[in-house]
Amino acid sequence: MHLSSAAAAGSRTMPPRRLLTIIIVAFCALSFIKLLLVTSSSSSSAAAARSAHRLGSAWGGNTTGRGTLAAKELLLLRSLVAARAPCRLLVFGLSPQLLSLAAANSAAGDGAATAFVTDSAEDAGAARRALPAGSRAAVAIHRARYRDAAAEAWPLLRRARDSPACRRPTGAVRKSGCPLALTSLPREVLDARWDVVVVDGPSGAGPEEPGRMGTIYTAAALARAAAAAAGGSQVDVAVHDVDRTVERWYAWEYLCEDNLVAAKGRLWHFSVASGGPPDAFCSTSPVKIL
Repeated sequence: MHLSSAAAAGSRTMPPRRLLTIIIVAFCALSFIKLLLVTSSSSSSAAAARSAHRLGSAWGGNTTGRGTLAAKELLLLRSLVAARAPCRLLVFGLSPQLLSLAAANSAAGDGAATAFVTDSAEDAGAARRALPAGSRAAVAIHRARYRDAAAEAWPLLRRARDSPACRRPTGAVRKSGCPLALTSLPREVLDARWDVVVVDGPSGAGPEEPGRMGTIYTAAALARAAAAAAGGSQVDVAVHDVDRTVERWYAWEYLCEDNLVAAKGRLWHFSVASGGPPDAFCSTSPVKIL
């Protein structure tokens, strides 16, 4: 009986040559899958770059001095828009790269709507000229005047923390009494329910230039309002240049660490839902700034 069991076990042992063949085949298959994934990612990056380049050529003028998105950052934004398209897309900032997001959204079909908010008359005019004719009906460009310089970020945040009006809004954003809320924006921006919001403007590149305090706060307030109105669906918010102090402070303060779902380079992606405390943006305590 014992010998019979041993013989049966021996007969089930796989020959070494066959085992080696299976291992080699499995390794080759995994390598091929990895190659396909890398090729697909590279193709998507190249397509995003070509789209932005075409719009940049049509834009005219010198765009090399603008703050630009790295290829992997632009790819993350395009993937984010593609996952929700056709969607309602709001972008603070305007450049050939950002304009390519509108083209990608419009290409997804009916129901797509994109709005840009910029403080540059030159960029607004260039964007209108660069937009493909088929996309213009679904794209709106709004002008804004930003009040506060980047150097005012910390005093503004300190006052906002002490102000009940700057806590999580419960009504229309355009009626907010918080000084950070951009209530002068058109009702088409403040009353709409956005699916995706991108913050890459104003410049904020120097202490005396307009900072992104108001755009980040307003993006967070609009995202909370849209998520609540949609009955539980989430709103995607992306903030660029988070290597800078202002963007990092305000993103943590109003978009919340708990909502951070992805990061590429200097770009953070938050997914904002309707839950959380009723009188605060975040469930965690504010970041202590020394």
